[in-house]
Amino acid sequence: MAASHAPRARQPCGDGGGVNVLYLSYTGLLEPLGQSQVLAYLKVLSREHRITLVTYEKGADLADAPAMRTQREVCEAHGIAWIPRRYHQRPRLLATAWDMTVFFFTALAYARRADVIHARAYIASFVALMVRTLTGKPFIFDMRAIWPEEMVVAGRLKPGAPMYRLLKWGERQCLVKAGAVVSLTSAALPYLRERAGAEGARIRFAVIPTCTDLDRFTPAHNAAAPRAIGSIGTVMSGWYRFPWLTAFFRAVDRRLPGQALTLITREDAEAIARAAEADGVPRDRLRIYGVDFADAPQAMRGLEAVAIFLETGLAKLGSCPTRMGEALGSGLPVIVNPGVGDVGDIVCTHQVGVLVEDASDEAMDRAVEALFKLREDPGLSARCRSVAEEVFSLASGAKAYDRLYRELAPKA
Repeated sequence: MAASHAPRARQPCGDGGGVNVLYLSYTGLLEPLGQSQVLAYLKVLSREHRITLVTYEKGADLADAPAMRTQREVCEAHGIAWIPRRYHQRPRLLATAWDMTVFFFTALAYARRADVIHARAYIASFVALMVRTLTGKPFIFDMRAIWPEEMVVAGRLKPGAPMYRLLKWGERQCLVKAGAVVSLTSAALPYLRERAGAEGARIRFAVIPTCTDLDRFTPAHNAAAPRAIGSIGTVMSGWYRFPWLTAFFRAVDRRLPGQALTLITREDAEAIARAAEADGVPRDRLRIYGVDFADAPQAMRGLEAVAIFLETGLAKLGSCPTRMGEALGSGLPVIVNPGVGDVGDIVCTHQVGVLVEDASDEAMDRAVEALFKLREDPGLSARCRSVAEEVFSLASGAKAYDRLYRELAPKA
């Protein structure tokens, strides 16, 4: 086995006595999110606990034999039993129904050896709910966001439609029957308690934001090197405010013509360039490229500020953008809009970025001026890093999950 995957010495993250955990994820381990928000936690938690991991992998990832072999070696090196299943996309409803059926029987087969089921996001949690009904095994409803509302904002679901009502019914069942509920934000807790009704007062809630491996995302050594203002990750989805991003880029160009503008994303670069040009950002001013998960930290170090503009309202009450922790861990300030989970509170309380009022030219000009003034603070990078360590640390997130595992596991 490659030396780079050699297991590290076990370092207790709790008070001893590991737990058998069945971890369910509809996100694939070969996806960037699976690596940053599933495997990164489990590599820490596996030092104490015995993890069985079920994931759903896209066909192209399953066909990538070297990548599959590498991930299997990583899991084996950390004592994680990985059971990958094939993700089906079309036809959408039938494909998801088929996946859930296979997911259920797979989870049921492994649940008998589990003390706790950790279900990441809604599909996995619906499966865990069904397994709990048959086995009585406690499960963690790790929400990740308020998914039905996100689907509405993205235009993939109509409010009041039968599927919407079914998802909201399942959401409430998971809230009231889970052994614990994990929310990414404190801002979502009042809504979740209200959704649970009379039973809301007894629910064991834990707030664990999307944490970051701060050993990977670190500040650039050469702060004087030319760097860009930009964004990283998805920008063309239904819940990213792309017009805000182009308005911000235009304001940067007005303030400092020639400032590099970069988008690091795996989305279609030509489609992004056309959309940006239609919004008044010349394509020759943009650099758009994608990177593999392993190269994301180095790409982040090529930036000097990261813009994160997301849709607001109920859909984003429970959202904590992964890219925020990665940016702050890299010592970079963020430019954000209000109304997204705890994002605005974190930025304003700790002075690690700029909160933009709206997408008007005037508001964006004020935001750019505030950003350039903030950049003059010699302590900015260190402060961003410190906030990342305080709020988004992978180690603190793993400790929080460790506590939940121990609380829910049957006592000897």
